[in-house]
Amino acid sequence: MQNNPYRAYQKTQVTTAKPEKILLMLYEGAIKFNKLSIVKMKEKNIAEKGKNISKTLAIISELMNTLDHEKGGQLAADLENLYMFMMDKLIEANMHNRVEELEVVERLLITLHTAWQDVVNNPRPDGVPSPTLQPELSAMYNQAQAANGRK
Repeated sequence: MQNNPYRAYQKTQVTTAKPEKILLMLYEGAIKFNKLSIVKMKEKNIAEKGKNISKTLAIISELMNTLDHEKGGQLAADLENLYMFMMDKLIEANMHNRVEELEVVERLLITLHTAWQDVVNNPRPDGVPSPTLQPELSAMYNQAQAANGRK
C-alpha cells in the first residue's frame, strides 16, 4: 500500500486543529455531503444518494454528541433539537426522495456554519452585535459606544 501524502496532510490538519476549526470543518463536510445528496437524488443514483445522506447524518450525529449541556445550557438544548430535526429531514428525504427536505437541511447547515464562523473569526464580548450577521445592530452599537466615548 502506497503512502498518500494528501491523506497524511489531511490527518495532520484534523489532529492539530483547534476545536473551533474542527467544528467548522464538520459543518463544511455536512454541507458538502448534503449537496452531493441533492445532486445524486436528482440523478436518481440511489446508492450514492444514500451514501452521502449517511455521511451527513454521521456528521450531524457527531455534532450532537459533542454538545456540552452543562456549559451550553439552553443553547446546547436548542442545537440538539435542531440537529434532531435535521436528522429527521434527512431520513424523510432518503425514504421518499424529497429534494426539498435536503434543501431545508442545507439552509440550516449553512446558517449554523455562518454563525459559528463569525463567532470563531470575530470573538466579541457578550452582547456585542456581529458586524457580519447583525450589521444594523452593530452600527447602532458602535454609534452608542462612540457617543459614550468608549470606542
